[in-house]
Amino acid sequence: MSEPLYGVPHPHGPLLGPLSPPLVRSTTAGQPDAETLRAMGAGERPGEFYQRVGHQNGRAFESLVAAHEGADGAVAFASGMAAISGALGALLRSGDRVLVAEEIYGGTSAFATTDLVRFGVQVDRFSALDLEGLRTALQRPAKIVVFESPINPTLRLVDVRAVATLARAAGALTLFDGTFAPPPIQNALALGVDLVAHSATKFYGGHSDVLAGVVAGRHELLGPIEAWRRRTGGTLAPDPAWLLLRSWPTLALRVQAQQDAALALAQGLLDDVHHGRLVAVSYPGLPQHPDHALARRQMRGGGCVVTVELPGGLTGARRAFDRLTRIARAPSLGGIESLATLPAFTTHAALSTAQRAQAGIADGLLRIAVGLEGADVLLADVRQALGG
Repeated sequence: MSEPLYGVPHPHGPLLGPLSPPLVRSTTAGQPDAETLRAMGAGERPGEFYQRVGHQNGRAFESLVAAHEGADGAVAFASGMAAISGALGALLRSGDRVLVAEEIYGGTSAFATTDLVRFGVQVDRFSALDLEGLRTALQRPAKIVVFESPINPTLRLVDVRAVATLARAAGALTLFDGTFAPPPIQNALALGVDLVAHSATKFYGGHSDVLAGVVAGRHELLGPIEAWRRRTGGTLAPDPAWLLLRSWPTLALRVQAQQDAALALAQGLLDDVHHGRLVAVSYPGLPQHPDHALARRQMRGGGCVVTVELPGGLTGARRAFDRLTRIARAPSLGGIESLATLPAFTTHAALSTAQRAQAGIADGLLRIAVGLEGADVLLADVRQALGG
């Protein structure tokens, strides 16, 4: 195949020249002759041409993600939802059937059930926690199976390899949202999925100052996705791409420190469950978690998010939420700041109380995305918010 128009893994070389990559904001580039102009305009040749087609800062980020994921390449987008919708839009056509997990990010669910269906795609739902149910759903042809793990916000885990194996046996592709556990926590491609997508806004950005998304996988799938991005214009801009490059060297250090703090926070809060100040604590790194054995098989650590259920339902959760002082009251995750959010008001606000309960999301659930303040600071903040 010709050289792709997106980033591919590059071997490490000697560190020569500027150690911080230059930021190039130019939206267009001069060409030496008509043939070069033709080839670049037709998407036959990579290089600097017009920013919507791609640029050096974006390709440098894509190359890092591809190497990190063990992928042929990666395609970066302007947001995580642009990446997910771009992958689905590029690979599906009218008449195709897609299986979307019930336990999936609300934005992905809304895109599938609101937009894909408008274009003649049949969207069916399945529980990613029910492998026999998925096996039954796959008895009818499906083009793509879409799922995530850990699940937001319950932190239940899906057997990624088992889902990928079932889908492949039925002739379906898998699109996996790996936002909650990127490498170095989890390598979904190594577990058998075909495409992995991330909201790079989260851990890859890491500083709450970047909006970005990325999809990684095999060349034959990435080619149509890059072409979709070029046609629809969801290209990641140079400035956020440069910020992602800035954040990359500290990714492993940040994630390890966040995982260590998340485990210590979860362990500390078990005492509050014991004394009735909390109903429950959920964290895959705890032996008490229902999927702890699966976490040990497919993850390196328990992730960087802890959820707690407050007594008194939504009223109790709101009271504690409003009393937090060190943990910021904000959506998102993966940054150096710890963030708390109420799923009943954010990620799953579109669901009724009964629908949330069916999905295992109690109205008293509080999600804490752990940053770098330290476990002692976070534990003290949660406990004072509980009134203890």
